[in-house]
Amino acid sequence: MEVVFGESAAGSLSVAACNGKNIGGVSSAIIGASDGENQSPNQEEIQKMLRETKEKERINREKAFPLDIERKDILCFPLALGVGDIEENGIGKQREAALKKLVSIYLDKVKNAAEDMLETSKKSLKELLLRAKNGEPIRIWTSDTPDETCGICWIIDQLKPIGFEKLDITYVKLPDFHVMPDNTVAIYSGWGEVPPHQWGNLSRLGHKPPVNYMYALSFRWQQLKQENAPLRAVVNHQLVSVPETFYDPFILRELDLQKDEFMEANLIGKVLGKYFLGIGDSLVAMRIEQFIKDGMLKAVTRPGKDDPIYHKVLRKITL
Repeated sequence: MEVVFGESAAGSLSVAACNGKNIGGVSSAIIGASDGENQSPNQEEIQKMLRETKEKERINREKAFPLDIERKDILCFPLALGVGDIEENGIGKQREAALKKLVSIYLDKVKNAAEDMLETSKKSLKELLLRAKNGEPIRIWTSDTPDETCGICWIIDQLKPIGFEKLDITYVKLPDFHVMPDNTVAIYSGWGEVPPHQWGNLSRLGHKPPVNYMYALSFRWQQLKQENAPLRAVVNHQLVSVPETFYDPFILRELDLQKDEFMEANLIGKVLGKYFLGIGDSLVAMRIEQFIKDGMLKAVTRPGKDDPIYHKVLRKITL
C-alpha cells in the first residue's frame, strides 16, 4: 500500500505506477527575457528552448527507475492536518470544518471538494487498517511540509492499536534536493510537485523505521492534539504548534514590496514562490482576508463569479 497526503501527490504517483511500462507525464518550459533584457525571445530561441526541455525530459524518463505498483494500492489522505482543530480521534466533524474553511476561497462549484476529500480519506483509512492487520506492507511518502509531516504522525497513531511490531512499514522522506538523471538539480516542497518519472528513483531512499521511532511519532501526535493550535509548522525539521499569525511576517514582507494597488493573486504567488513554506494558496489567502477585515487593506475590485476570492485588486490603507 502506498500512503500519500495530497491529491496532487496521488495523481502523480498514479501516473508513476507504470508496472514496467514507459512512464508518461506532462512537461513544460517557462520562457522569458534573459540577461536583464526586456526583449522577449524570438521564435528561433523559443524553439531551441523547447527542444532542450524535451530532450531533458526524454533523458529523465529513459533513466527513470521503474516503480512497480498498482494504482489500486494508492491510499490518499488529503486531510490538511497542518491546519485547524485536531483534537478529535479519527476523521470527523472538526476535520470537515477545517477542510471547508480551506476550500471556501475557491469557486462555489468546487466547494464540495471538502466532502470529497473527507470521503476519500475515510475509505482509505478503512482499507489501510484492514490490510495492515493482514500483514500487507505499507510505504508512507512524507516530507517537511506541515501537512505531510502531520500526516505521518497521524497515520502512525492510527496504526498503533495493531501493534508496531506486527507492521511492515517503509517511509520515504523527500530530500532537500534531488539530482535528476540529466544532472539538473530539483528542489520540491512536497510530493505533489514530484514528476511521475522521479517517484521510482526517490523510492530508493526508503527506510524501515524502528519501533521506538514509531512510538515517538505517535506520542508527538498526541502532544499536538493536546496543544490543538490553529496551525502546525515544521521549524528546524521539528513539527510544532504555532498561532494562526505564524506566516504573517512573510506575507507582510512581500506586501511592503507591492504598489499601493495590486493583485491579491500576485502577492500570494510571491509568498509561495519565494519562501517555500510548504503551505498552499488558501492559507495565505485566508490571512490576507483577515488583513482586509482588520482595515489594513481594502478591496478595489471584486472577483468574478467564476473566480477564487483572491482574484481581485487590493489597496493599501495608510493608518
